[in-house]
Amino acid sequence: MLLTVLLTACGAIGAVVGPWVSADTVALVRQYLRADDQDAERLLPTLTGRRVTEIEAALHQVLDEPPSQRAPTGMLPDQPIRVGDADYRYALYVPPSYTPSKIYPLIICLHGAGFDGNAYLDRWQPRLQEAYILACPTIEDGAWWTKDAEALVLAVLGEVARNYRIEPDRVFLSGMSNGGTGTLLIGLNHADRFAALIPMASAFPRGLYPLLENARFTRFYIIHGARDQVVPVRYSRELISYLEEHGFQAEYREHDKEHPMAGGHFFPKDELPALVEWLSVRHRTPPPHKVTIVRDRDHLDRLYWVRLDETRDTASFWASEHDPEESRRLQGGAFARLTAAIDHQTIVVTTDRVARYSLLLNRELIDLDKPIRVVTNGTTSFEGRVTLDAATLLKEARRRPDPIWLAPAVIQVTVPPDSPPPPAR
Repeated sequence: MLLTVLLTACGAIGAVVGPWVSADTVALVRQYLRADDQDAERLLPTLTGRRVTEIEAALHQVLDEPPSQRAPTGMLPDQPIRVGDADYRYALYVPPSYTPSKIYPLIICLHGAGFDGNAYLDRWQPRLQEAYILACPTIEDGAWWTKDAEALVLAVLGEVARNYRIEPDRVFLSGMSNGGTGTLLIGLNHADRFAALIPMASAFPRGLYPLLENARFTRFYIIHGARDQVVPVRYSRELISYLEEHGFQAEYREHDKEHPMAGGHFFPKDELPALVEWLSVRHRTPPPHKVTIVRDRDHLDRLYWVRLDETRDTASFWASEHDPEESRRLQGGAFARLTAAIDHQTIVVTTDRVARYSLLLNRELIDLDKPIRVVTNGTTSFEGRVTLDAATLLKEARRRPDPIWLAPAVIQVTVPPDSPPPPAR
């Protein structure tokens, strides 16, 4: 519930901000979300002693606030960003007319081999006019299928959202050639962060098609040249055929143009108006009550309201590039899979190669004041009332500062080793 802030004239700490939250709680939550890891850990005990409902209201308030500092606008090439122990750069465009009183959609664009983020900023910005914020990170050799590249894209998304007023339901991930492959690899493992995935002139191995299920509620817009001699068009034709056959929301554009330098391996300018019109009405799907999550061993993370915590006998994506055995297992489908569906106060879960999982629940998904039953592979694994947990609520909000994914209640389930396999799909 979004609460109206009623500040007192003096703004004194402890003044009532709304029916459920005080000004000092809002200030502490704001400080917690913006602090470094050490300071956040120090602040946590101060907050966890307060009512969970008050912290929820404060989180909604803070996450809806515009950034406090005025950030630069216009063409901003070579922006530095540190991810882990490494330094990277990204190019950024913010409309000169930007104002924090508005929210703006964000496009993250991944370049191809031989290019960098600055080059793609120059190509995209004139086509988008004033409607979008555009971020184009740079990775060496266009290696968007690496662990470092994935971390870079998520870090850029987080930094831009901290500095500018981004509409979380209108974040788009796009890429050309290698960047298009990265769009799919990164986007499918974090599909709940994006309203659409837009790969251009890219290839995606059939062995990784199981990951597409993560994006059941994410739209696709695929572009490829029929005369592409660098990445054959058959890759996109096979992908769109699979998506359409399995009921995904997908658009496909195939052009027959050739560029003097790139041949058919390029994104024609006259394709952009249709894409921009398509983007203009696309929003992220509201939290679904039934989700399927597919993971390899290196991507044990949250997707929507489900998190895989431990898997059994799954392949390692990062090792598969160099380890033939891991590559064979990955191509053979050694993924963990979990499907969870909410029906009133019952959550029915089926798993395959899953050892432990967590359900991160909020009030939009289920009534947290009533008993909840969780059935895993036909056996009841939890039944009763959940305990609202302020620490988990705050930590999850810090990991993912997105108001629709706040989780005041978590149910953790260990799946017995002899749990029966799910029924045949």
